[in-house]
Amino acid sequence: MAFPVALLTDHAMCDAALADLQTELDDLTFRQTNYDHRDSKANTRATDITGEISDLDKDITSLNSQLATLATDSKYRPRREAELRTAVKRRGDLGAVVVTHGPVAAFRLAVNLRQIVVQVAELNQAKTEVTAHRATLSA
Repeated sequence: MAFPVALLTDHAMCDAALADLQTELDDLTFRQTNYDHRDSKANTRATDITGEISDLDKDITSLNSQLATLATDSKYRPRREAELRTAVKRRGDLGAVVVTHGPVAAFRLAVNLRQIVVQVAELNQAKTEVTAHRATLSA
C-alpha cells in the first residue's frame, strides 16, 4: 500500500515530511542498536538461567536421593542437608529471575526488535515515495 504522498503539494511540504521521517529513523536506529544489544544479552542470560535451573534440579534430585540413604547420625548428613538447602534456595531465586530475565523476557525483546526493524523499513519506504513524489512537483 502506497503512502498518500499526493497530500504533499509542494517542495517545502516534502522537505518537512522527509526531515520528520529522518528524525524518526534516527530515533529508531538508536533504539534498534539498543535492542540488538539487549536482545543478545537476554538470549545469553536466558540460556544461562535455563541451564543453571536444569543443573540445580539434577543436584536437588541427587541430594534428596543421597539423604534418603544416609543414616540420621551420619557425619555427611549435615553437609548434604546444607547443600540441599542452598540448592533449593538458589532454585527458588532463579524461579523469580526467570520472569524478568528468562526465555519469555528474551522472546519479548526479540519481538520488540522485530517491530523496530519493520518500522525502519516502512519509514525508508515512505522516504523513497516522498522523494519520488517531490521530483514530480514544480519548484
